[in-house]
Amino acid sequence: MTERSNARSEEDETTYFSFDLRRHRELPVEDTCCVTGEEVPASFCRFPDYHRGTMLVMSRKATIANLRDGTTIVKFKEVLVKRHGQKILKEYVA
Repeated sequence: MTERSNARSEEDETTYFSFDLRRHRELPVEDTCCVTGEEVPASFCRFPDYHRGTMLVMSRKATIANLRDGTTIVKFKEVLVKRHGQKILKEYVA
């Protein structure tokens, strides 16, 4: 095996992500900010809510405020607890 083909084979192994269509699916994005309730036509900060089968979104203003404070994930988890109770946090690893 040449050096180039060996490198290619290692690259393929590190970039392969298994995807099972029966278990994984793209979640629809909610259309309102989970923090403020305002309509969010386009979002760039999302977090899954597996119980509802949707992606939580934040408005631009809420996202910037939470990014500055370093509390974005914390805020999403607070919303999940309000929606589903404290037990929901056991389902989220990080």
